[in-house]
Amino acid sequence: MRSIDNILLVADVRKFSFPGTSKEADLKLFKDAVNNDIRLEKCLNAWKHVTGFQGKLHPTTDEYNVAEKDRKLSNAVVTPTDYKGRKRGQDPSDAKEDEVLRYRVTCERSGKHTFESAEVARIIGGELQDKYLWLVDLTTYHLEIICKLIGNELVTNLRVTHESKHRRNIMCFGPTTLRATVCYNLLRLANPNPGDIIVDPMCGGGSIPIEAALVYSQSYVIGGDNHPKAIARAKSNIDGSAARCKVDLVHWSVSQLPFKDSYVDIVVTDMPFGRRSGRMTDNRVLYKQFLLELGRFLKLSKGRAVLLTYDRRSFNMALKTTGDLFRVTKMLGVNIGGLQAAVYVLKRTDVLYEQFKPRTNKHTK
Repeated sequence: MRSIDNILLVADVRKFSFPGTSKEADLKLFKDAVNNDIRLEKCLNAWKHVTGFQGKLHPTTDEYNVAEKDRKLSNAVVTPTDYKGRKRGQDPSDAKEDEVLRYRVTCERSGKHTFESAEVARIIGGELQDKYLWLVDLTTYHLEIICKLIGNELVTNLRVTHESKHRRNIMCFGPTTLRATVCYNLLRLANPNPGDIIVDPMCGGGSIPIEAALVYSQSYVIGGDNHPKAIARAKSNIDGSAARCKVDLVHWSVSQLPFKDSYVDIVVTDMPFGRRSGRMTDNRVLYKQFLLELGRFLKLSKGRAVLLTYDRRSFNMALKTTGDLFRVTKMLGVNIGGLQAAVYVLKRTDVLYEQFKPRTNKHTK
């Protein structure tokens, strides 16, 4: 579950046969489905239990009318900037017992249709309001109903997560802070064992070491960076995380790490992309220096590294130089903030570092 950003409850799945003769006829199918077929009661009870919502799921007509009147009065004195930044509405667990459920409907659609996504959301949302007597609120809602329409199939979901789970652990964000969910998946690729030494040599704000310490508490976790501000930010995040998060922080250079030869079990790190952090011209030197140092202190035959990078060209050039020290066991494509990055999973070979001779490009003088 630590790899999941958002959790949705599937409330209903059904297929439609759209006539395609007119938009009104196609949209009427959604209206009829909400009125006659779609039943949310069981899923709503599960949503209430999971989220801790204490308000009214099934208000009476009088309760709805009073709540709608009060909402109109309060909206008259609230400026739009009061809710700035609230992208996920209000935490359902904060609702009071006398509050009527506030909701919104969004539609994600793919395929060719006579209607737009917003029209589906409007029709379904309006029918749900008539059916359950809820309050429509696009900003401070308790419940978001997400309708995914793919071709002729409609899946109705209730969002459980008020805020994405990837935002856990971190309080002080930097320009390239990794999602906690991504960090967890990187660590899973390394397959840590109890007692393993896990190192992030370019830890930035500490996302990977913190997740490692929380999940693999029987391992020894070390994080480091060459930038003092990154170390300070990582320390703030570690201090602000759970008390059981144990990470040692070191200020160092990745080209000269303070480890004995064949000492570390696992290295997991987010290497500079050369976009928001660093430059690709610098990466050509940095990546080579880092992989050479990695080959020195990773355990022979057992050490493994999981490295995330956008700069594949610089990485592959560095890997050719140090190829005898590593074996690529897996390479995965991953989308990081809209950038198509790659994850390389390396296994240390049994070639002794002292006997290793770097490969040189024939064009290099």
